[in-house]
Amino acid sequence: MQGFEFALYGVPAVLIVMGVMELLKAVWLDAEGEPVIRDRWAVVAAVVTGLVVSFCAKLAALWPGFAEWLWVVVAGVFTGLSAGGVFSLVKRREPPAK
Repeated sequence: MQGFEFALYGVPAVLIVMGVMELLKAVWLDAEGEPVIRDRWAVVAAVVTGLVVSFCAKLAALWPGFAEWLWVVVAGVFTGLSAGGVFSLVKRREPPAK
Protein backbone atom coordinates (compact mmCIF):
# COMPACT_ATOMS: atom_id res chain seq x y z
CA MET A 1 0.00 0.00 0.00
CA GLN A 2 1.42 3.35 -1.02
CA GLY A 3 0.95 6.50 0.98
CA PHE A 4 -0.51 9.67 -0.42
CA GLU A 5 1.67 12.74 -0.15
CA PHE A 6 0.60 16.13 -1.40
CA ALA A 7 3.12 18.93 -1.34
CA LEU A 8 3.14 22.29 -3.06
CA TYR A 9 6.65 23.56 -3.78
CA GLY A 10 8.08 21.19 -1.19
CA VAL A 11 5.69 22.29 1.55
CA PRO A 12 3.15 19.71 2.72
CA ALA A 13 -0.39 20.82 1.91
CA VAL A 14 -1.40 20.20 5.53
CA LEU A 15 0.92 22.99 6.66
CA ILE A 16 -0.45 25.31 4.00
CA VAL A 17 -4.04 24.69 5.10
CA MET A 18 -3.11 25.06 8.78
CA GLY A 19 -1.36 28.37 8.11
CA VAL A 20 -4.24 29.77 6.08
CA MET A 21 -6.74 28.66 8.75
CA GLU A 22 -4.74 30.39 11.48
CA LEU A 23 -4.63 33.51 9.31
CA LEU A 24 -8.41 33.43 8.83
CA LYS A 25 -9.04 32.92 12.55
CA ALA A 26 -6.80 35.88 13.39
CA VAL A 27 -8.18 38.26 10.77
CA TRP A 28 -11.89 37.43 10.40
CA LEU A 29 -13.48 38.54 13.70
CA ASP A 30 -17.08 39.26 14.67
CA ALA A 31 -18.37 42.33 16.55
CA GLU A 32 -17.26 40.91 19.93
CA GLY A 33 -13.74 40.26 18.69
CA GLU A 34 -14.18 36.48 18.53
CA PRO A 35 -13.09 34.51 15.44
CA VAL A 36 -15.94 33.92 13.01
CA ILE A 37 -14.45 30.56 12.05
CA ARG A 38 -14.79 28.29 15.07
CA ASP A 39 -16.32 24.96 15.98
CA ARG A 40 -18.07 23.29 13.05
CA TRP A 41 -17.36 26.12 10.60
CA ALA A 42 -13.64 25.57 11.09
CA VAL A 43 -13.98 22.11 9.53
CA VAL A 44 -15.90 23.49 6.55
CA ALA A 45 -13.36 26.29 6.06
CA ALA A 46 -10.45 23.81 6.28
CA VAL A 47 -12.03 21.55 3.64
CA VAL A 48 -12.69 24.50 1.31
CA THR A 49 -9.14 25.77 1.83
CA GLY A 50 -7.78 22.29 1.06
CA LEU A 51 -9.83 22.16 -2.14
CA VAL A 52 -8.54 25.56 -3.24
CA VAL A 53 -4.93 24.48 -2.58
CA SER A 54 -5.38 21.23 -4.54
CA PHE A 55 -7.03 23.02 -7.48
CA CYS A 56 -4.19 25.54 -7.55
CA ALA A 57 -1.65 22.70 -7.58
CA LYS A 58 -3.45 21.04 -10.50
CA LEU A 59 -3.64 24.30 -12.45
CA ALA A 60 0.07 24.83 -11.83
CA ALA A 61 0.77 21.40 -13.33
CA LEU A 62 -1.39 22.16 -16.39
CA TRP A 63 -0.19 25.69 -17.15
CA PRO A 64 3.44 26.63 -16.42
CA GLY A 65 2.58 30.35 -16.43
CA PHE A 66 0.13 29.79 -13.59
CA ALA A 67 2.82 27.92 -11.65
CA GLU A 68 5.05 30.99 -11.60
CA TRP A 69 2.30 33.21 -10.19
CA LEU A 70 1.25 30.53 -7.72
CA TRP A 71 4.83 30.41 -6.43
CA VAL A 72 4.74 34.19 -5.93
CA VAL A 73 1.49 33.96 -3.95
CA VAL A 74 2.63 30.99 -1.83
CA ALA A 75 5.95 32.66 -1.04
CA GLY A 76 4.17 35.90 -0.10
CA VAL A 77 1.68 34.15 2.16
CA PHE A 78 4.41 32.19 3.93
CA THR A 79 6.56 35.29 4.35
CA GLY A 80 3.63 37.17 5.85
CA LEU A 81 2.70 34.30 8.17
CA SER A 82 6.26 33.89 9.37
CA ALA A 83 6.59 37.62 9.97
CA GLY A 84 3.34 37.54 11.96
CA GLY A 85 4.67 34.65 14.01
CA VAL A 86 7.89 36.49 14.76
CA PHE A 87 5.92 39.60 15.76
CA SER A 88 3.70 37.64 18.12
CA LEU A 89 6.79 36.11 19.76
CA VAL A 90 8.54 39.42 20.41
CA LYS A 91 5.62 41.70 21.33
CA ARG A 92 5.19 42.49 24.99
CA ARG A 93 2.38 40.63 26.70
CA GLU A 94 0.45 42.05 29.59
CA PRO A 95 -0.22 39.80 32.58
CA PRO A 96 -3.79 38.50 32.73
CA ALA A 97 -6.31 40.60 34.62
CA LYS A 98 -7.53 39.19 37.92
